[in-house]
Amino acid sequence: MSSSGLRFPTQALSWLTGDRTDSRVLTLSNSAGLPRRIAAAGNRVWCLGTGPAAVRRLGPALGVEPLAATTAALPFDACRFDVVLAHQMLHLLTEKPHVSEMARVLRPGGWVAASYLVRDDSVPWVRRLISLMRSVDPGAMSADLGVGSIRTLVDHKYFPRCEQRDFRLWVPVTRDALVGMAAELPAVAELADRDRRRVLLGVGAIYDGASAGGELRLPYHLTCLRAYVDHAEMTTPIRLGEDALVIRL
Repeated sequence: MSSSGLRFPTQALSWLTGDRTDSRVLTLSNSAGLPRRIAAAGNRVWCLGTGPAAVRRLGPALGVEPLAATTAALPFDACRFDVVLAHQMLHLLTEKPHVSEMARVLRPGGWVAASYLVRDDSVPWVRRLISLMRSVDPGAMSADLGVGSIRTLVDHKYFPRCEQRDFRLWVPVTRDALVGMAAELPAVAELADRDRRRVLLGVGAIYDGASAGGELRLPYHLTCLRAYVDHAEMTTPIRLGEDALVIRL
């Protein structure tokens, strides 16, 4: 089910970036929304795109510098950034080249800020909706978008100290919108007319029972992590000299 009506909470974004206004932040995303908000707070932001087309989509923004590069070989000097931000994509970055590169470009005391937004399935009416959808498609409405990858980073020797905060968010949804979202699921759309009407009537009944004539809101859970870098464990250690950075090969 869509979370398109949800705005990333300012409190969570401030926590991820350290609630500062003078940080150097590298965002690993093809979306410009979060980088622009971080830059608007007074930070200098680099936004990584996967190619020229992604960089063009990022577009110009005050304080944001888009570039095309891969996280397996970041085109930056060591200790360049205070924060490396990865929203909804840490599961793509758990292999050694990506983790090593994120650690290399972070300054001492810097951290990887990771976050995942998933539907909160602890709410009874959401569980009923999931049960109905999975009677049609057993794989429907899966909420695991990679939150488990956070544990991979927590256990990594380059990031021995971590902090985690969780936020709960709600998105208003109308009856028509909820029924419409269900109707768009491929398994529902492919049903015979009679079966599709039965399923959609069931979705409407779940909405009516849960809303009791009022507004219904879709619940979401935002998990945020700050994993602090430790350069001492790197294969090619980085140490700070008295006058300059020294990379010992």
